Amino acid sequence: ESAMDERQPASRASLYRSWPRYEAADKGFRNYWYPVIESRRLGSKPKAVKVVGEPIMLMRDGDKVRALHDRCPHRGVPLSAGRSEFPGMISCIYHGWTYRLADGELCAALTDGPDSPICGKAIVRVKTYPVEERGNIIWVYVGDEPAPPIEEDVPEEFLAENAVVIPMIELRKGDWRYAMENAVDEAHARYLHRKTPFAFFRLFPAYQTDVQMVPSEDGKWLRRLSKPVFGPQSYPGVGTWPRDGFWRKAGGQVIVGKARLPGVFYVGHKNWQDFQFFTPVDENHHLMCQIAVRRTKGLGVLWWKLRVWSYIQLFHRIMLNRWEDGFIVEAMDCPPERLFRPDVAIVAWRRWCDLHARGLDGERAAKAEAEAEDAKALGASGETAPGQPASKAELT
Repeated sequence: ESAMDERQPASRASLYRSWPRYEAADKGFRNYWYPVIESRRLGSKPKAVKVVGEPIMLMRDGDKVRALHDRCPHRGVPLSAGRSEFPGMISCIYHGWTYRLADGELCAALTDGPDSPICGKAIVRVKTYPVEERGNIIWVYVGDEPAPPIEEDVPEEFLAENAVVIPMIELRKGDWRYAMENAVDEAHARYLHRKTPFAFFRLFPAYQTDVQMVPSEDGKWLRRLSKPVFGPQSYPGVGTWPRDGFWRKAGGQVIVGKARLPGVFYVGHKNWQDFQFFTPVDENHHLMCQIAVRRTKGLGVLWWKLRVWSYIQLFHRIMLNRWEDGFIVEAMDCPPERLFRPDVAIVAWRRWCDLHARGLDGERAAKAEAEAEDAKALGASGETAPGQPASKAELT
């Protein structure tokens, strides 16, 4: 009996609830550190970025990086278009309102004279954001709660001894949630990426069974587990698939993946680590942050950099991720949607975000967890919780 026949259907298993916090997070989750730009791309001039819907100006101030709300309170002109007339300050390009980078205080209104009474007033102070530089990347915290140590949100692999971190960050079209769910979705790689040059010599599974998302011991990650099925399979009324060439390596390619908040996916390769951060920009755009990490030293550093820029950059980051995944994310149009068995991983990710994203107090989190368990039990029996609308997605 085939592995396909042995699998039990997951229909109506756990989708009889909506995920209100996740559905509302079209601009992302607040109260997290996000990667926003490669360190090498921020020079002496200010840069404009948008994170979780908030326009932010980045600027170097000596050996520090500063982040301010990118709007002059006077007439709403972006401060990122301004000039650095004085050390540690930015002057708005319009009327020369000059702000201290460290705290956003208005120190001078140049076109109103040295005695301008508007200076120092709280109503014209510009909001600042916590900002740090780690792993050749500039990170910004956007939130309503006090910023936790950046180490809470930066994977420990970035900070390990001899870690060589090589990022590539680019603006892409598409909802950040589509991009993150695409990473969580193991099944798409079986078909979409089957003929990509990066995988030309790799034997991919035809499909997978027993898909699960299992929390890590520290509670930070959801590890994706499944049982890959290799080799040609007979599809009733259709034919045999896949039809792989003889050149694909025996033994197959099994991708180790795991996800964490606020929108991070890890892919474990044989001798390097691939982190994908999906930084929300607005409802229709996100920053695709592909970060390659390997622990090495000496000549190994040079070899690793050559490998990234000559091979991984083109075949993995551009051909596979930008041209294939990027196209899908931009073209996707849902809800409505109809999910199938492998999408258990996507549903688990949505539920995890709804229950564990920051900003939910302990009492509400416990209540949400209890409601989720009740809904899961009802869903397994084919019922809908009283007053609980069925999800826009249905697993079949």
